[in-house]
Amino acid sequence: VRRTAVTSSRSALNGYQKGRCFYCYDEISIAPGSENSTEVDHFFPWKLKKDGVILNVDGIWNLVLSCQECNAGEGGKFARLPSAFLLARLHKRNNYLIDSHHPLRETLMRQTGSTTNDRKDFLEQEYNLAIHSLIHTWEPSPKAPATF
Repeated sequence: VRRTAVTSSRSALNGYQKGRCFYCYDEISIAPGSENSTEVDHFFPWKLKKDGVILNVDGIWNLVLSCQECNAGEGGKFARLPSAFLLARLHKRNNYLIDSHHPLRETLMRQTGSTTNDRKDFLEQEYNLAIHSLIHTWEPSPKAPATF
């Protein structure tokens, strides 16, 4: 199983995140080579695709912008599953993009469902599959805000 390049989604994702890390809310930049350069992270780790648990981990529904520290720094997420609190944030983000008639609206709806309840059920189902495959979950540093 090969990894798919997902960096082209930075601009689209930044429209919602407005220059902030999805996990810890620190400032990030989508400009190449900047000091606080962002990384496109798989919320549900790519390992789940490799293991055959979740096949569409490269879908826009699962991609978020992350600071380097949260993604792969000391104490970073790596291949761990984010907490259920962050799953709710992902659901909120996906609904925001759909409700705002973002250009990715139709893609998100095809990937996750046409109604808010369908999308919530989809994420919960994927989370339940993932939690049984991955041993560890992950929380960002305590500085993260309660909502985005």
